[in-house]
Amino acid sequence: MNNSLFQYIKEALKKVVKKEGSQNQEVPYNFNEVKPFTGSLEEDIALIKNAFKNSDDLVIRKLFLPTRPITRAAVIFLESIVNRECLVNSVIYPLQQGIGERTITERGELYKSIETIIEGVLSNNNIYYRKGLQEAVADILLGNGLLLIDSYSGVISTSVGKEPAREYAEPKTERVVRGSQQGFVEDAMVNLSLLRKNLKTPRLVSKKLYIGRESKTELWVVYIDEIADNAIVEELLKRLKRIDVDGIIGSNQIEEYISDAPMNIFNTSFFTERPDRLQGMLLEGRIGMICEGTPFASVVPAVVADYFITTEDYYINSYFATFNRLIRYLSVFVLLFFPAIYIAISTFHQEMIPTRLALTLAGTRAGVPYPAFVEALLMEIAIETLREAGTRLPAYIGQTISIVGALIIGQAAVEAGLVSPAVVIVVATTAIFSFTLPFTNFNLSLRLIRFFNMALAATLGIYGLMTGALIIALNLFSLRSLGVPFMLPFGPISLEDMKDWVLRLPAWRITRRSKHIVKGNNQRKSDNLKPSPPS
Repeated sequence: MNNSLFQYIKEALKKVVKKEGSQNQEVPYNFNEVKPFTGSLEEDIALIKNAFKNSDDLVIRKLFLPTRPITRAAVIFLESIVNRECLVNSVIYPLQQGIGERTITERGELYKSIETIIEGVLSNNNIYYRKGLQEAVADILLGNGLLLIDSYSGVISTSVGKEPAREYAEPKTERVVRGSQQGFVEDAMVNLSLLRKNLKTPRLVSKKLYIGRESKTELWVVYIDEIADNAIVEELLKRLKRIDVDGIIGSNQIEEYISDAPMNIFNTSFFTERPDRLQGMLLEGRIGMICEGTPFASVVPAVVADYFITTEDYYINSYFATFNRLIRYLSVFVLLFFPAIYIAISTFHQEMIPTRLALTLAGTRAGVPYPAFVEALLMEIAIETLREAGTRLPAYIGQTISIVGALIIGQAAVEAGLVSPAVVIVVATTAIFSFTLPFTNFNLSLRLIRFFNMALAATLGIYGLMTGALIIALNLFSLRSLGVPFMLPFGPISLEDMKDWVLRLPAWRITRRSKHIVKGNNQRKSDNLKPSPPS
């Protein structure tokens, strides 16, 4: 019996190991492995291409050195972080001209004195000789160009990185007091270079696509291999390649073509204008899309918790960050239901109001000729109009118009007896709470649903309010983002994901990636990182 039990456990363990190992069958490059070059030009190029998972911004420029006989060579670099003009002028052109001036009669002489010849030709560059793949990959990620020469068992690394320049913009919708002030711009290659500088790993894969028959809009799909789920990556690329339109203006149009629920009021993709935010989401197993002409990066799969997280949360104490997130969740409730609750109670359920408060409200509404729903609707429309006007006007005028307009209209409406002071308080409080949600598309969806809840409350009272809440919940829990449940970590409930998506526990407590997004490689960091004072 013991032998049979032991055999059963052994077979079960084999199945588990086989199942976990099948998630990432091909691991062509191990960053901790010292792997020498072979000396064959084609084989060494294949080694580097496999290390970078055939990323589309990895450029391989083959050339012939004018020796006798002619020698094959190649220059390899990352287009997004290399100064291409500097590379051509200081590496490729001197190689094609300078070596030819040296008469090499035998191939053996070229490789016998390769260091002397290269240093003479590339005299203005920082030159490094690398024998192993690990060092060569690290140099490429730092912005160097690699020179490979046929039958030379090594590579020559030259410094041709872009000069440090503030080519990026300051974030406007995701500002932080502490932390990076870098933001994406309209140039997709600059955005990719910002990402490459933050993630110096060959596992950062970039795939280049062109969307639109006429516009040929450049789109980069970025993800971290062995972390992102291959099935989700393949599904996203399949949906992108299926887009057949004349032209694409911005990334939002692309999001509409790849959405799981294109007719839903909620957007099932996320966007950010911060490279550090995109970096963190890629490390969670997400996939980014950088579109030419758009200073934002789209991220899929998205979950509802993404809209309550700001980059500021990771630059302040975890207690303050958790408190701020709970405020944002409260803001959603106020934004959706506060005006509707006022309408339902004041219209159908006056008995739920304390007597003194009921008398006060009745006194303020004594001269108002409209029901509560109409006066709340008028004030909400006025607030939305002022908000839209403030957005479209120049910055130095828009804020003034919004504040002065709200004060004047609100005060004048109350004095004229068109609305009651209580409605002004309810509408103003709702507007203030809505400003705590930093992401526009999610905020717009909630603001539009608020009118739906107000209509239900005016028709059926509290029962209509409960019906509206149920419809919203059923809609949200039915959504998917590339197959991933949109309501994570609430549906399905995941206590592990709540550590970072609802609360903001200390960094050493968050050790796992979401198992609903990442299949297999869920370990984010060591479990033994809790700091402790010296004994």
